[in-house]
Amino acid sequence: MTLRYALSELRRPAARRVFGRAWLWVCGAGALASVMVVGWDHAFFIAALWLVCVFAPARIAVEVLHSRGPRIRRDLQLALAGRQDRYATSEHVTLMVETLFAREVHLPRLAPPDLGGKVIEAASRLSDGALRRGGGSAAVVQAATICATLLQHWTGESAGAIPEAPRRSTAGNGVAPPALWDPSASVQDQWVTLRAVAGLAALTITLTAVYEDCSGRAAEAGGAFRALAEATLDYVDQVGLLLDGPPWDGVEGAAQRELSPERLSRLAETWLGFCAAPPPAPRRLRAFVEAVAG
Repeated sequence: MTLRYALSELRRPAARRVFGRAWLWVCGAGALASVMVVGWDHAFFIAALWLVCVFAPARIAVEVLHSRGPRIRRDLQLALAGRQDRYATSEHVTLMVETLFAREVHLPRLAPPDLGGKVIEAASRLSDGALRRGGGSAAVVQAATICATLLQHWTGESAGAIPEAPRRSTAGNGVAPPALWDPSASVQDQWVTLRAVAGLAALTITLTAVYEDCSGRAAEAGGAFRALAEATLDYVDQVGLLLDGPPWDGVEGAAQRELSPERLSRLAETWLGFCAAPPPAPRRLRAFVEAVAG
């Protein structure tokens, strides 16, 4: 599983670029070591040998995974479905999150191409952390509840007027967050917030699905969570694309937990920062995960 999982990761262009750079350094070091042993008189022959016989074949084989990698990934997901140990490792958790996300989440039209990957990464980190800490499925549904509570608050406030976020970051990265919602801002700036809200809705659905799959029972408020998230996804498109539609009325029973204004602000700030940053943004994701756990 580990080798096939690693190969399937190379389906992503960014992963192949990282491998290509690392493999070039390895081959360069190997060629230099060979020259030091054999002598500089044969430097050209040794460099050509390493380039043609070592670097190029591996690099070509990795590029083939552009098309083969997704098939390997699907095979791993199909093989894992229904197994009792499907949440036993971090790799298993990621594969199951990808499966559940693809099955249950339909992102809005204004979602950027990388939003789905960010939601999967966040859901995998939250689910794996909850299961590894010993909290089990109860810790997963607790994370889903926190996300649903923030989503209910955030969408409700954006339907009216969201107060300005604090100017000093609490995420620990020293970056002041943008305002959560500014009616006078440009359309592009408003879309940053709307996309973050859409990602939070997708994260709520995914965490709820993970809980129900790993526990084998429906979440008590799972229906309300899904209704809230799906209504939010529709509403985000309505607001962002200036479409006609009903006003936001909220969903009864979705906000199951009381969170302080400071906690809500920190959660929104860290999630907004993660969604707005170029991937992979590990520090910003860690800040959000810590805000959920804290």
